[in-house]
Amino acid sequence: MGLLLVAGIIAIIMGFSWRTRPNVPGEPNPRVVGNLAGLVGIVLIIGSLVLGSFTTIPAGTRGIVIRFSATTGTILQEGLRTKLPFLDSVVIMSVQTQKYEANSSAVTNDLQDVSTTIALNWHLDAGEADDVYRTLGLEFIDRIAAPAIQETIKQVTAKYNAEDLILRRDEVKAAITESLSNRLLERGIVTETVSITNFQFSSTFTAAIEAKVAAEQAVLEATNKLERVKVEAQQAEAHARGEADARIAQAVGEAEYIRVVTEAQVAANAAIAESLTPEVLQYILLDRLGDDIEVMVIPSGQSLDLVLPPINP
Repeated sequence: MGLLLVAGIIAIIMGFSWRTRPNVPGEPNPRVVGNLAGLVGIVLIIGSLVLGSFTTIPAGTRGIVIRFSATTGTILQEGLRTKLPFLDSVVIMSVQTQKYEANSSAVTNDLQDVSTTIALNWHLDAGEADDVYRTLGLEFIDRIAAPAIQETIKQVTAKYNAEDLILRRDEVKAAITESLSNRLLERGIVTETVSITNFQFSSTFTAAIEAKVAAEQAVLEATNKLERVKVEAQQAEAHARGEADARIAQAVGEAEYIRVVTEAQVAANAAIAESLTPEVLQYILLDRLGDDIEVMVIPSGQSLDLVLPPINP
């Protein structure tokens, strides 16, 4: 655009120069050439003014209008926009999500040295782009984020013991995120996410933590063994109790069986006793005498009727 303007001015000057020349036969008419050059110069100047009045703002950015090296307070949105030709210039600033990482070191509440790396996803507040550029320039994130991260880490970690930084990691992260977000938002930077890659401690503290963890694991293992022994003892006791109950139940069953059989036998004997009259008993006695019995001694006073076979002389 500036070249078109310069070319237009040069063309107009040349046109005036040609118009002042004398008319020489056989050569182009100086007035015609001068008018033509002046017309081209005017077209070039108008073209440069038209082109200089428009600018394009890429997607995901904002345009900061600069006039006479000062911000005007105008923030151009994405797309084709207008400005004053040759007076206004436009500085492009991204409002897309970007990543920033910074290393930080601090001291915990129990005076342990700790270092970590903070990864920050952020974007520029579009409404504050003009003020950010005016006060911080294009390198605003390095000027603001690095010291803010350092101060936030020192402030937050000083409230926790070294061990709590690990055991209460989510709580520590939330505190860092809240504090850092508030600090950056004051300068037009919107914090999206804050990631703590890792907490690193001194070798002495790390060794102490490892020893403590090993001791806790040993205690836990011993506790588990004790619980296992208790469970096994309870299982053995339950098994023995079950076997004893089974034997008692078997003995009770056998006793009940004997009682039932005995009662049945007694009842049977009673029934048999009632049926054994003296006559029946005599019959049984005589029936069971052998054929070779020739003499039988019968006590006196016994009412025993015997029917003996006849004796042949």
